Amino acid sequence: MDATITTPPTTPPPSFLGNYRILRKIGHGATSEVFLGFDPFNKREVAVKVIKQSFLEDSRNGRQNRKHLQNEASLAGTLNHPHIVDMYEAVIADDISYIAMEFVTGGTLEQHIHSDNLLPLDNVVERMYECCRALNYAQYNGVIHRDIKPANLLLTESGQVKISDLGAAVRMDIEQTQSNVGSPNYMSPEQVRGESLSHLTDIYSLGVVMYRLLTGHSPYSPKNLAHLYQQIMNEMPPSPSSLRKDLPPQLERIVMRALQKNPEKRYASWREFGDDLAALGHFEKSDLEVAENEKFSILRKMKFFDDFSDLDLWEILRIGEWHKQPEKTVLMREEEMSDAIYFIIEGSVSVTRGSRLLIALRGGDCCGEMAYIRGKQLPRSATVTANTEISAMKLDPLQIAQLSDNCQGHFNQAFLYVLAERLRLADERIARLVS
Repeated sequence: MDATITTPPTTPPPSFLGNYRILRKIGHGATSEVFLGFDPFNKREVAVKVIKQSFLEDSRNGRQNRKHLQNEASLAGTLNHPHIVDMYEAVIADDISYIAMEFVTGGTLEQHIHSDNLLPLDNVVERMYECCRALNYAQYNGVIHRDIKPANLLLTESGQVKISDLGAAVRMDIEQTQSNVGSPNYMSPEQVRGESLSHLTDIYSLGVVMYRLLTGHSPYSPKNLAHLYQQIMNEMPPSPSSLRKDLPPQLERIVMRALQKNPEKRYASWREFGDDLAALGHFEKSDLEVAENEKFSILRKMKFFDDFSDLDLWEILRIGEWHKQPEKTVLMREEEMSDAIYFIIEGSVSVTRGSRLLIALRGGDCCGEMAYIRGKQLPRSATVTANTEISAMKLDPLQIAQLSDNCQGHFNQAFLYVLAERLRLADERIARLVS
């Protein structure tokens, strides 16, 4: 939230915004005012960011500003992570536009970028590790932030980080190029040049945040904005240890790698960045993102998902139920009413009708797709039984129907291919029987 500029309020706070009772004003800036509200339905406090209409109607940048707000609105409720601020509702209207989000009580990391109020080193490492986890999750949901800075890194009452202000964020599936949105002090070289951006720009920006948290100084000392841009593009910052003598060499190496001018010389991924921090802070690497990344890699290798984009696969992972079942488990039974779809990850199953074996399915195969193709629950035409211990992913067709149009289109195409292939195999068997 942009609650760092201390301009005076221009309007008295409303008593209600939508369903939220407004309690008091808690911040204001050039583009928005932030209020503490109360949601009586869910019985919780919320932060309500009201966007100034002048910001959206600006003759020069209003269109782009509205687009940023629409980006933030489109993300409301889609990113669910312990280190990302929850967004509950977004309203964009001609008379008022606002976003209701989780109320985070501990201030921002801005309070700790000054030399007289630095965090302990192990605390900095832990906060940066939390950011890596959250930004890794966001990236694999198709989102890069583009405005990572201390003011957008909120602190909970217990001191953990929550990343906020996704207004500058871009969904990688719908935007191919991006302008240099961001805060000048934290921009990457490619962002200054107005080039197409990837998650590597956020890695650089987090490196700047980390530098400031460790040293209490900015990496650059410019005379003006043009000089700042020139330094970002061409000059390496002073080594952090020249500003703080007690920094461990490993920690300095992590910061300086994140701050490399050439994106290819930075950390290639958030996981790699996080692993180095985890090793330094002795954190567990086997967290929920690692598990999700492993599932993603499994789906990526399955032939069924060849034509699905990475974003499609992350949509599927959000709705899929993964589980292991012992040998002889019946996944579906003939004549039973059901519409669940199963993807076999490991092991094998037999598909039988009565006492007759129809087909054996193995890792990468699916079963139960006919109910989805027909669009309703049907009596199962066959029984599916595990021949071995199996790992499987279960999908609910109702949840598939909530996926993006692009993802649903790939499901339709892939299921029809499966159906055509099984009809071909059935024709071959019939031909052998009658020949």
